[in-house]
Amino acid sequence: ENTLLVCHADNGPMTHDPPAGMGLAETIFRGGKGDYTEGGLRVPAFAWWPGVIEGGQIINDIIHECDLFTTFARLGQATDHIPRDRVIDGLDQTSLLLNGDAHGRRDYVQVYVGDTHAATVKGRIKRHWITEGIESGVSSAFYDLVLDPREQFPMLVPMLHTYSQFDRIKARHELWKEKYPDRKKATGIPFTGLTNARPETLAIGEHLESLREHLPFDPFEFMDWEPPQGVQKVDMID
Repeated sequence: ENTLLVCHADNGPMTHDPPAGMGLAETIFRGGKGDYTEGGLRVPAFAWWPGVIEGGQIINDIIHECDLFTTFARLGQATDHIPRDRVIDGLDQTSLLLNGDAHGRRDYVQVYVGDTHAATVKGRIKRHWITEGIESGVSSAFYDLVLDPREQFPMLVPMLHTYSQFDRIKARHELWKEKYPDRKKATGIPFTGLTNARPETLAIGEHLESLREHLPFDPFEFMDWEPPQGVQKVDMID
């Protein structure tokens, strides 16, 4: 009676290089893991809370994964512990969980491919900021995700009324990013600085320290090393 369970899939099936026999394929949405089309973004999800969330509902509102952090903090009466030294992207979606469809607080989402701002979704309209060699000659790729869920038919004239709106959304987003730039990817030993760290956690750092005597390089410098583009960096040393 006092447990909220939220389950959702990982974003995007591996349609580009699927494991043999897994049967991964595109469905109504185009694309897969790593893409900025909806097939790489949307996931099935459900929330279960006996006596609180009415069963059998279908919700059409947008909810982003990062909204769960802020929502859980509200439901757990822990909003005073939300960090104030950074931008918190999550919106409180408590009303959506308790009251159902049309009570969501998010009508937009920014879409990234790595560090590249690739698209913006506002309601049912999506604008690609980068393109895939569209041959229609349309310089601004707007898509109505209800009528064109596979994002195959870019429109401009029907979307002229949204042109400047999306420009302002992008400008506002980029100004925020200038004021609060992305942090570098974290490296080093995880969970350092904890006042109540377990002995097993502290042992990780002690193990790496002992490796300095046996390796031809400093393991701590290795974790801070930035690999050339296209080379995947390892985060831990076994």
